Amino acid sequence: MTDVPRETSAQITTLKALVIAENERQNLVAASTIESFDERHIADSLQLGRHIRDGSLLDIGSGGGFPGLVIACGLTTPVHLVEPRAKRAQFLRDAANALGLSNVVVHAEKVERVALPPVANITARAVANLSTLFTISHHLADEKTRWVLPKGRGAASELEEARRTWQGDFRLVPSVTDAEAAIVIAEGVRRRRTR
Repeated sequence: MTDVPRETSAQITTLKALVIAENERQNLVAASTIESFDERHIADSLQLGRHIRDGSLLDIGSGGGFPGLVIACGLTTPVHLVEPRAKRAQFLRDAANALGLSNVVVHAEKVERVALPPVANITARAVANLSTLFTISHHLADEKTRWVLPKGRGAASELEEARRTWQGDFRLVPSVTDAEAAIVIAEGVRRRRTR
């Protein structure tokens, strides 16, 4: 974490300890990823932060705080974490308080039920395919919203499938943590008109 400010680095180190401790009570991250925690969860989240525009952020399916809480450590703008599972949502609230993140709001409900004005950025890590993500959360976006969506090795084919129903400015950015994976950056996302 040499490329983040010292205060942010300290917050992220605290978050890591909180997640590992809580993982004994509820499955926030796969036990097999604890050994490679910094790369699998921290670095993977931080790389998304580099693509976030100024303004609010909505993270869908925040789980243990990845990427939403990690990115929130470097922001002062509002960060909305959406996590429908009550125990995970409570963990996110407790973690945000422990990290001193007053800009974080946790929504303990499905994203379809979240009511907010359009946000500047939307992230989602390991939640659903692109078409589903756009469908369940397009009510929280407008033409200026930037979607920053990490996708695995099937990113290109998933994007091709989404383009059948959705249009906009889409690009694939290589992942820095997995040479075979990519991040979908999308703007101006809107449903294609049917004829």
